[in-house]
Amino acid sequence: MTSLVSDFSTHPLVPGSLVASIAGDPQARRTQPLDLAALQGFNKLPALDIVSHFQNLGIIANEQASQLISVDNQYVRSFQELRRRIPEVAQVTGCDRNSVEQLAQALFSARLMSEYLEILTPPQLSYERTARGTVDLLESLFDSFREIVGGAWSVFFPRSEFSLTTDASAQFWMACLYSSRADEMINGFVGLFMTPHAERLQALNRGYVKQSGLHLRDAVTEYLDNSKEKILKLHDAVADSVKEGLDRSFAEMVRVINKLELPPLLIFYYQFLTHEVCQAFAHMDGDLSSKENRFIQYLLRQISLICEDYDPASSGHPRAVAEEKLEQVLQELDELVGIATVKEKVKEMANFARLQQFRIAQGLKPIATSYHSVYTGNPGTGKTTVARLMGRIYKSLGILKKGHLIECDRSALVGEYVGQTAPRTNALIDSALDGILFIDEAYSLVKEHEDYGQEALETLLKRMEDERVRLIVIVAGYPEEMLRFIRSNPGLHSRFTRFIEYPDYRPQELCRIFTLMCRKNGLTLTPELKERVLHHFTWLHNEGVENFGNARLVRNCFESVINAQASRLAASGAFDARALTVLEARDLNSPAQSFLEGYKKSKKRYIVKCPGCSQVYSWSPELEIADAICTQCGKTYNSEFGELAP
Repeated sequence: MTSLVSDFSTHPLVPGSLVASIAGDPQARRTQPLDLAALQGFNKLPALDIVSHFQNLGIIANEQASQLISVDNQYVRSFQELRRRIPEVAQVTGCDRNSVEQLAQALFSARLMSEYLEILTPPQLSYERTARGTVDLLESLFDSFREIVGGAWSVFFPRSEFSLTTDASAQFWMACLYSSRADEMINGFVGLFMTPHAERLQALNRGYVKQSGLHLRDAVTEYLDNSKEKILKLHDAVADSVKEGLDRSFAEMVRVINKLELPPLLIFYYQFLTHEVCQAFAHMDGDLSSKENRFIQYLLRQISLICEDYDPASSGHPRAVAEEKLEQVLQELDELVGIATVKEKVKEMANFARLQQFRIAQGLKPIATSYHSVYTGNPGTGKTTVARLMGRIYKSLGILKKGHLIECDRSALVGEYVGQTAPRTNALIDSALDGILFIDEAYSLVKEHEDYGQEALETLLKRMEDERVRLIVIVAGYPEEMLRFIRSNPGLHSRFTRFIEYPDYRPQELCRIFTLMCRKNGLTLTPELKERVLHHFTWLHNEGVENFGNARLVRNCFESVINAQASRLAASGAFDARALTVLEARDLNSPAQSFLEGYKKSKKRYIVKCPGCSQVYSWSPELEIADAICTQCGKTYNSEFGELAP
């Protein structure tokens, strides 16, 4: 894949494979896809021949062809002129010559590609309507690339290390990415970095201080006086993008490329340019520090992870089904305790989404459907956990580009005063785009004699329609209230057609959750504590304790136990490894103590049932093996916590 986007054998700026891959509109690229062999062949042709080829096929209009050749000639000539002047610039600034040329080639290439896209992108695809207004997608794409370049520069040239090299490197990329014409790019890039000014420019390496009072001023003096302030302002300008992560800027580029229906090859092209820019900045002063190398490795790894979701062998389809990743997420789903019916529903939805992608890959029309869902059940029954997994499942299948989860409730959506609700709701939806918006207790949006919640609901329904490709909404809450909520509005009833009911956990399942919490924290349970834990949750279940069947009850129990352990150890003064990692029966203060003692006196036994054949086995708390094999059917069953025999 790298060879396709880095082969400059016949063109110093943009390889022929890239020109060929973006030729024509999305419909033409779908009906006449190019395979890897064909793309490699275009790398051996000059731009004129490639444009003529697609012009003869009727894929590129005559006017477009003339514009492409004209802009290509301008940038190639300008780059060749700049290349001729780079040795002098490098010598004057003290920058590594090869690094300066590498940076110039990457930036000129990016600018030329942006010109290509301006000519070839259909106007109807180049804009996006959002809650904040209409966005120019081509401008947004280039702005994200600017963020990556500027952010990378600020990392390699921090505020504390000001020098002529710092100043020159900033001027290089600013001139290339903010000039409007190719000839302006040369002038800005070279600037005052010429031999006659070499000695005076060295003042920046000697801690130059801005002169005051009356004195003769010329262009070099003005430049020296303003350099430090200019660099500080530039650092301020790029600080936000660096703080948020440059990989997020790259992810936004990927989103825009998909929105423009451009081929995946362009994603790998920008990945290559990012690599070139980082390498150029890192070696600009002739030395790559350990810190700089660590930054490069981290950023390129994050970008590589984003690119893994795209199939480089398929130029006709924007995304490929990531089978292995899907299986990994489904494995995590299977590892969750209990909720068997929920797992079945989730797998059913994943299989349907997978078939949808296969239909698209075969050129078939996908079945009209909605992925919006309603999760019903008591708090703490795993709804949010499964929703996060759903985001990852849809991302692995190409339904969502990010797959992240944004959680909210009424307070996050509804304002306190007139005019606050719609902007607040839109902002939250914007943050959830390309992922899942999870609204807990969604029925609280509908209240009698209250309009703000209704305004939030109407805003949500409109955005669900406008962003149906980029947004999945999951609403959750108690069963009866959620049913009334969905029936209260025809818009909700038509959009939310997938329902998943989350059952309360059984006592044995809560015991397993408790054990998993202990294992994750490096703690083990004595056999006596295992027995007490089982009776504790069984007693709470029999007594009908409020919110019994949820994981929050387990969390409270776990925290109570570890606090009791801490007090016990503090009193005894025993802090060896075993004492710190073992939880004892006395650490659980349970109201079920009398229940446990009565059960022991009755000489009743504990039992477990095989999920495969319902074979009953006797169980004792001393049994340390969590999973046992049924001798009758061979199925694995959990024997760490069984049921109390009747």
